[in-house]
Amino acid sequence: MHPYEEAIAESLNKIANKEIYFSVSEIMDLSDEVASEIVGKLVFWACNPTSVMPITIGRNCLKQFPVEWVFPKIKQTVFRFINITDDWDYRRLLELCDLISTDLLKWAITLGADSTNPDIIEAVDDFNENIAK
Repeated sequence: MHPYEEAIAESLNKIANKEIYFSVSEIMDLSDEVASEIVGKLVFWACNPTSVMPITIGRNCLKQFPVEWVFPKIKQTVFRFINITDDWDYRRLLELCDLISTDLLKWAITLGADSTNPDIIEAVDDFNENIAK
């Protein structure tokens, strides 16, 4: 296992207090509180690092969950796990949401729509264009 994957697995296993990494059904069977923490940690890994590998691992994990299950958990945890006023984190969030569902992407776009940061406005415009296509 690659060191990034080991770090991600360890962070999720620590939250669950057992071996849970890449077991979608086991994660979904956890309490709502623990499952939400795992989703939040995956959002962090999918949006915050500057290396593509942990971002890809986090995204691939999150894409495995049913949209109706993961959508509310992302909305519930995103503000605790990433800084949406940071243009890097915010653009990665838009990319993640675009992979999961158009409705989730539309919600994420609203988070940056009133920003005064030109890089966030650029990201909002870019993803609004993607939706319009």
